[in-house]
Amino acid sequence: MRMLAIELQKEKRTGVTGVLLAVGVLGAAYAFINFFVRRETLLALPLAPMDVLLTQLYGMIMVLNMFGIVVAACMIYEMEFKGNAIKRIHMLPVSVAGMYLCKFLILTMLFLLVVSFQNLALMRIGMNDLPKGSFEMKTLIIFAGYSFLTSMPVLSFMLLVSSRFENMWIPLGIGVSGFLSGMALATSDAELLLIHPFIIMLKPAVAMSAQPDYMILIVSLIETVIFLEIGLWMAEKLRYE
Repeated sequence: MRMLAIELQKEKRTGVTGVLLAVGVLGAAYAFINFFVRRETLLALPLAPMDVLLTQLYGMIMVLNMFGIVVAACMIYEMEFKGNAIKRIHMLPVSVAGMYLCKFLILTMLFLLVVSFQNLALMRIGMNDLPKGSFEMKTLIIFAGYSFLTSMPVLSFMLLVSSRFENMWIPLGIGVSGFLSGMALATSDAELLLIHPFIIMLKPAVAMSAQPDYMILIVSLIETVIFLEIGLWMAEKLRYE
């Protein structure tokens, strides 16, 4: 708990907290503005009202979330590399793997807050603007959990990459490349492409139904655990030169 408290203080200084909270606010604002401007067009689509609310508004929110994760993951290790601080940590009675895990937990909790805030905005829209009786709270909660879990592979992957490169531009470039390649391949039905974490995060945005795909959900959980385990192993076994 002490290490987690220390990491929280460090992340306030890096600006990670502010970045992700800003993403949550921008995502919620986008949902309100987009639905207000396109209300008639969206409701005229040949989709169930809940599918319209969740799939048609989620696309841009997902892009904001993805770039928020990429930037936050890059920033969260920036302080550790300044002045070779990460090398000195190895000489202290501190678990580098424990520090890595704390950073993962902090990013996860902050991102959960972001998703919750954005879905509160979607709930408000659904309750007030969808046709009477068409709003389903259960569907919203399930989709919120689905979009959160399918984002975790990107979060765990970007944290892993960020922890291994001192130059922040390298993981940032990898994140942008992941986004662009994911956008190009997200509509493909090839199951092999699900090894790409960015494609997994994009899947709820390109679907026409708010119902979760359980295969994608299982793959996202497996990838999250794999990337986390690799990151913890590297933090514990590989020293920074």
